[in-house]
Amino acid sequence: MFENDKLRIGPPSYRKDLFMMPGRGGKLRKGKKWELPKYFTEMGLNAYEFSAGRMSKFSDGEKYRKFRAELKKFDLKTSIHAPYYISLTSKSKETYEKSIERVAKVYAWASYLDADRIVVHPGTYRGIHKRKNVDLRSIMGTKSRSTTFEEKLNELLEKIVKGIQKGIETSYEMFPNKKSEFKKICLCPETMGKLGQLGTVQEVIRICKELGTNVARPCIDFGHLYARSRGGLDNRKMYEDVFAQVESELGSHVLKNLHIHFSHIAYTPKGEEKHVSNNNEDWGPQIEPLFKIIKEQNLTPIIINESPSLEPDAKILMDLWKKRFKN
Repeated sequence: MFENDKLRIGPPSYRKDLFMMPGRGGKLRKGKKWELPKYFTEMGLNAYEFSAGRMSKFSDGEKYRKFRAELKKFDLKTSIHAPYYISLTSKSKETYEKSIERVAKVYAWASYLDADRIVVHPGTYRGIHKRKNVDLRSIMGTKSRSTTFEEKLNELLEKIVKGIQKGIETSYEMFPNKKSEFKKICLCPETMGKLGQLGTVQEVIRICKELGTNVARPCIDFGHLYARSRGGLDNRKMYEDVFAQVESELGSHVLKNLHIHFSHIAYTPKGEEKHVSNNNEDWGPQIEPLFKIIKEQNLTPIIINESPSLEPDAKILMDLWKKRFKN
């Protein structure tokens, strides 16, 4: 399940000032959302991640039926980023239960978009990272940490896993006619860039192992990992170590079809500050070592470029791949 036929690259949104399509009399007009597959394909892109980060309402309709038809016509692969207000580590029972319901709804949203991957933020450490003897600079999450921290972390991870499981069960109850569709959708907990956010490579892998790789697989955000290490890791070894851990713990089939986020990210002592354009050389990580490993290992990931430049920067990545690494 969740196999990918080839390397795919795309943005998490689009720039309204650039999204123009041919209109009457040869004049350009503003594009319509269902035309995005054609727009991206004509730019040479073949993936798109729908950002539902701040959405509160979503319903199927004619424009999404047209969108799904266009996806097949132009061979564009879609994923969806779940709302940021999902909080599966919240101390508030109300917030936690609402988050479970929101997880359920995102499965329906994914089906409307014909998306087979849902990216979700795992949650925060809720203050436990401030205890003594805790070093969160490790992007892998394998450094020795205090017994108290590990105990609290295990509780949070268990809460996340149970919340996701309940969210999936709730999706079946809310949308019984879509149960078979939902079983073909993969949940992708994302590695995070701020030190206060739960989301090292190991923590994300643990969530996926608990849920099973037929349900969940990692979203590895290399920009976040670079920021989490505060620029300490920006070389081939970072990619090699992450890939080795994913393959060792989840299997070569998961590694081959990995979901990846990438962009240059500015950081502070607390980790991620903001995404910046990939041509901003003041910040990393660099894409070339990643492309080399993908080619050498014959991997077929989906790479979503999260630079604020959106599709122009995604196109730069695709052009670089085709020119220097594809053949």
